[in-house]
Amino acid sequence: MAAAVYLVLLLLAAIFAPLVATHDPAELAVGKPFSGPAAAHWLGTDDLGRDLWSRLVYGARVSMKTGLQIIVLALAASVPVGLFSGYRGGKVDNVIMRIMDALSSVPALVLALAIVGVLGPGLTNASIAIAIAVTPGFVRFVRGQTLAVRQETFVEASHSLGTRERTILRKRILPNVASPLIVTVALASGAVLIAESGLSLLGLGSQPPESSWGSMLQRGYQVILTHPWQVIVPGTALALTVLAFNLLGDGLRDALGLGVPKAVGLRGRLGLTTVAPRPDLAPEAPATDGPAPLLTVSGLTVEFVTEAGPVTVVDDVGFSVAPGEVLGIVGESGSGKSVTSLSIMRLIPSPPGRIVRGSVVFDGRDLLTLPFAEMRKVRGNDISMVFQDPMTSLNPAYTVGNLLGEAVRLHQDVNRAGARARALELLELVGIPDPKRRLDDYPHQLSGGMRQRVLIAMALSSRPRLLIADEPTTALDVTVQAQILDLLRSLQAEFGMAIIFVTHDLGVVADLCDRVLVMYAGQVVEQASVTDLFERPRHPYTQGLLRAMPQVAGRSERLVAIRGTVPPPTALPAGCRFHPRCDHATDACRAEPVELLVRGDRPVRCVLSEELVP
Repeated sequence: MAAAVYLVLLLLAAIFAPLVATHDPAELAVGKPFSGPAAAHWLGTDDLGRDLWSRLVYGARVSMKTGLQIIVLALAASVPVGLFSGYRGGKVDNVIMRIMDALSSVPALVLALAIVGVLGPGLTNASIAIAIAVTPGFVRFVRGQTLAVRQETFVEASHSLGTRERTILRKRILPNVASPLIVTVALASGAVLIAESGLSLLGLGSQPPESSWGSMLQRGYQVILTHPWQVIVPGTALALTVLAFNLLGDGLRDALGLGVPKAVGLRGRLGLTTVAPRPDLAPEAPATDGPAPLLTVSGLTVEFVTEAGPVTVVDDVGFSVAPGEVLGIVGESGSGKSVTSLSIMRLIPSPPGRIVRGSVVFDGRDLLTLPFAEMRKVRGNDISMVFQDPMTSLNPAYTVGNLLGEAVRLHQDVNRAGARARALELLELVGIPDPKRRLDDYPHQLSGGMRQRVLIAMALSSRPRLLIADEPTTALDVTVQAQILDLLRSLQAEFGMAIIFVTHDLGVVADLCDRVLVMYAGQVVEQASVTDLFERPRHPYTQGLLRAMPQVAGRSERLVAIRGTVPPPTALPAGCRFHPRCDHATDACRAEPVELLVRGDRPVRCVLSEELVP
C-alpha cells in the first residue's frame, strides 16, 4: 500500500507539474549554479542555475509517460503473438519462439542501443527501441501462461460448442492470463524506467532542453566528483520509484491470489497463520496416562477461504503426545490429517487457509502465539517434518551434502566443514550405503527409498523432540516401506523422540504406533491405544477401516469397502458426518452434531458406540 500511495502521488505530481513545480524547469540562472537546498530552491540548482525540484517534477512527467508508452507498445506486440503462439503450438509456435530466442540472445540494452543507432537519438525512438527489447520476454511469458490454460477442460468445452478460435483466445484464455500478466507488467515497469534513464544518460534519450531523470543523471555524472548532489537527487527518485513498482508487483500478485499477502507481515510468510487461542471454545485434549504431554492440541479449528466463503476443514481437533510416544493419525483422503499436521508447524498456506481457534502447546509454549522468529527456531529444531514425496521436498538443484549442510547450519553454530561432517554422520545414521560418495549426488541420482532416507536425515539433523511424518512411505514399494519403518522405529528408540505418523495404512499403524487417532471429515471420531482399537473398535468408521484392511489369513474372507466417499468440506451432512455411509445410522445420528465424548474406555464420536462393540 505504501508503494501504491507513493506511485499515485508521483503520478499526480507529474500530471500537475505546473502547479507542483516552483519554477520553469528550463529557466536559466534562477539561482546560483550548484547551490544547495534552500527555501527558494528546495533541492538546490544545477550547473546552469536551474531549479532541481522543478526539473525533478517535470522529469517525472517525462519518465512516467515514456515508461507507459514503452509498456503499451510492448504489450500491443507481445500479447497477440504470445496468445497465438501458445494456443496454436506445433510449427507455428516453434518458429515464433526461435525468433524470440534470437532477439533474447542479445542483451536488451545492447539491442536498444543498436535500434536507437538506426532510428537516431530522441525520446520517441528510445521508447520504440526499449519496447522492442522487452517484447521477447513478454511474448515468452504470455505464451507460457497460454500453454497451461489451453489444457483446461473449459477450453475443450468451448471447442465442443463450436466456438471460434479468436473468441476462445479473447474470452477464455486472455482473462486467465491477465492476472499474472498484470504482475509482470508492474515488475517490468521499474526495469523500463532504468532502461530509459540509461539511454538518456548516454545522450540517446530525451534531448535538451527537455528534462527527464535520465538527462539529469547525464548532466550530474559530468560533475559527480565535485558536486555529487546533482546525481543523488535524480538517482534517489529513480531508485525509490523502481522499488515502489517492485513492491506494487508483489502486492498485486498477492491480491490476485498468486502468492502470500504482505498484509500478514512476517508472521504470514511460509504460510504462517497466527491466532490467539480461545480457551472458552477450545476443549481440553483427552488426558493420557504416563508422563506430562510433550504436545497438546486443543480445539484446533482450521478454515479455508473459498469464493463461497470460509469452509471448515479441521473442526475442534484435540489430542496429546507424550515424550517418546508414537501417535498414528489415520483416515481416508480428505479427513484432515495433513492439514492437522501442518497446523502444528504453522505451515497452513495463507491464503486460503487460517487457524481460527484452538491452541498447540509444545513443551509449555503455545506455538500459535509465538513470534515469527521464535517459531522459526522451533521448526526443524524441536519439531521436524517428513513429507510424502521426497522428490518434491528435495531441491533438485542442490546436492545431498548441500541440502543436509543447510539444515545443519540453520540451527547449529558450525562452519561449512563441520556441517559437511555432520551431513556424513546423518547419512550413516539413516543407513545410506557409501555415504561419502552420496554427499555429492543430486536427488535424481538416488532411488526413492534413498531420497526418503535423506529427507529423514534432514529432519533429524538437530535431534528434534517431535517428528511429524506425513505419509512418508505411501510412494514407496512394500520392501522399501518396511525398511523405512524399521529405520523410524530404530531412530525413535535411539533418540527417544515422539512421532506423529500420518497414514492411510492401518497395517503400518499396528506395526509402529502406540496410540491411534481416527479422523473423518475434519473431526476426530475415535482415539485409543493400538491394541484396544484393533481388538474393540467402537466407531462404525473405524470398524469399516479395519474390515477393509487386507488380511494374510482367511482366504475366504472378502474385503468390505465403505460405501460412498468422504464428503467435501463444502457439503458436510447434518448431524453425524459419517451417517450417510453408516449401516447403523438412526434418526438421532441425523438430528444434530455428535460430540466427542468418553464412552466406555475412550473418546468416541458416536451415540451407538456402546451397542456396536464387537
